[in-house]
Amino acid sequence: MNAIELKAKWQRREPSPGMWMSLTDITVAEMIRDVGLDWVFIDTEHTAIDLGALQNLLIALGDTPVIVRVPGKDPVHIKRVLDMGASGVLVPHIRSAAEAREAVAACKYPPQGIRGTGPRRPSRYGLEEKEYLARANDSTIVVIMIETIEAVNDIEAILEVEGLDAFMFGAVDLSASMGLLPHFDDPRVTGAIDQVVAKTRGTTIGLASGRSPDADPGSPFGWRNLLKQGLHIIPIASDQGLITQGARDMLDIFQSYTEDGDS
Repeated sequence: MNAIELKAKWQRREPSPGMWMSLTDITVAEMIRDVGLDWVFIDTEHTAIDLGALQNLLIALGDTPVIVRVPGKDPVHIKRVLDMGASGVLVPHIRSAAEAREAVAACKYPPQGIRGTGPRRPSRYGLEEKEYLARANDSTIVVIMIETIEAVNDIEAILEVEGLDAFMFGAVDLSASMGLLPHFDDPRVTGAIDQVVAKTRGTTIGLASGRSPDADPGSPFGWRNLLKQGLHIIPIASDQGLITQGARDMLDIFQSYTEDGDS
């Protein structure tokens, strides 16, 4: 699936599974590449992944559409990430329609935006420069995070911004902006997300969960509740989460045998 096909799937609001990556090991990226996910989000906002490590991960992930969570809406940084071959970016802490427009502009070439031309990897190092430049504005994926109460309150204006492909909800930061941290499962937080989802009805904007689903079926962030809420772009897991949970599961098995005297 290429970026254009992925965007079309999101516009149809079809369930779309992917995964978070926060580790720098390219062998992990190689393993994820062959799983068959729709997409991968790489987090460079809260991790040690620098631009050099990011390029290696992009190479290892091959044709998998990769959206990079950048630290902010800095157009210079976004330009460099896209010139490495990322399919798009996820811009955090958007608070207003004006900031959403800035995020889109950083991702688009003129006249739609302000991105400077110099695509290296996506143009095959100049071999397909004109071809890439002709399709880049249509194929580049732009996702913003709805994780502040200011964005919730300005959501109607944000929905008017052209060039946005999806919203991702960040419940933890949203709870912080509402003075409710660490109670990100507070009904006022989930209610604010419901409010935004309701405003998107009748649009083609994709709706993503920032959290992988909880195992607890009663959790507001469990599988059924996320899908019932209307979110369809779901990170089924994270690389670090799978390693941590796998280790815990094996430790539990070990302890169950040794504590029962079966060792």
